[in-house]
Amino acid sequence: MGSSEQMLNASLPLAMRASDAFQNCIELSDGVYKGERLLFDPHTKILTIWGNQALHYFNKGDKDSAYWCLNQAAIRGGINQSVLGYFKQVMQECGQNAYLFTNGDMYVYYLTYLQTVQNFRPDINCVDLNFLQMKWAVPLYKKMHVISDSMALAMQNGGRNIMNDSATVLNDNRDAIGGDSLVRWKVSKPSNLAKGDFAFLNLLQKNEFRKEVFIAADVPSNMRLGLNVDNFLQLRGLTFKMVTDTSSSNLNFLESRLSRLNPIPIDDTSFRNNPDNIQVLNNYRFAYTAAAVMSSAKNDLKLALDLIDLSIRKYPENTLPFYAVQTKDWFYSLKSQAEKGEPLKW
Repeated sequence: MGSSEQMLNASLPLAMRASDAFQNCIELSDGVYKGERLLFDPHTKILTIWGNQALHYFNKGDKDSAYWCLNQAAIRGGINQSVLGYFKQVMQECGQNAYLFTNGDMYVYYLTYLQTVQNFRPDINCVDLNFLQMKWAVPLYKKMHVISDSMALAMQNGGRNIMNDSATVLNDNRDAIGGDSLVRWKVSKPSNLAKGDFAFLNLLQKNEFRKEVFIAADVPSNMRLGLNVDNFLQLRGLTFKMVTDTSSSNLNFLESRLSRLNPIPIDDTSFRNNPDNIQVLNNYRFAYTAAAVMSSAKNDLKLALDLIDLSIRKYPENTLPFYAVQTKDWFYSLKSQAEKGEPLKW
């Protein structure tokens, strides 16, 4: 399919041939591919092939063809219903017309499928942080009405982006958000920031809290530019919300959010055919562990243990496997710490 910079040059005949090849691969494996993988499972490759093709058509202003391509991803096995339910819940945590920042192909194409084919939460402005590294990303997002046509984003430090290793975002909505006129935080590794990092920060600065900002909880900390629950991110379950004061974080509110997260149906085993699905769905489990760590930080060690135990009951390993041995070991090590009444840390 070429490099990421060439993604929008996708070819429909090549997409169909590649998709057919991966479908044949799955069928020859009775639905469970056990051969060598290059980055993604064949199911996910089908999703990315048709997702890339859809972006090609969005870039041309042809939404009908983009719709058809995303539907092909579902018809040909690239969309799993349990995983689709997960991404719906990510979007349900977002406010009206909010920005949702994500990382990774599965987020991009599942969210685009939901908004385009199912017309689910089309108000949300979904931005992939990896895509922001590409020169075509901002023009494409403007064509898709994710970013305003009038918004010019700096792709490098323009002076006010970062000063003295700190970033500042003004608050144009201070009456609604609590009265603070700005937020300022220390940026992680400011000398190593890429052009997409500056675009992300510039978007936050130009937004000035006019629209709510959410970040998928599994976005790596280095991609959040130093934003975390210790400064201006509030854990909401599967997402973080950018706020002006995290001291207002409410564990009761978070518990109510967690209680709404989907269990994995016992009779649904199809998601296990794709390890990429398992990795995504493990975020349900990690939402509970993140809440447990937060409870521990607030000295509520009993609640921390209760949340870990609840995650085990709600997402037992025989229903939702861990996607890596190291992850399983880490989870049960955290449980052991909670049982001993020790402070929990990531």
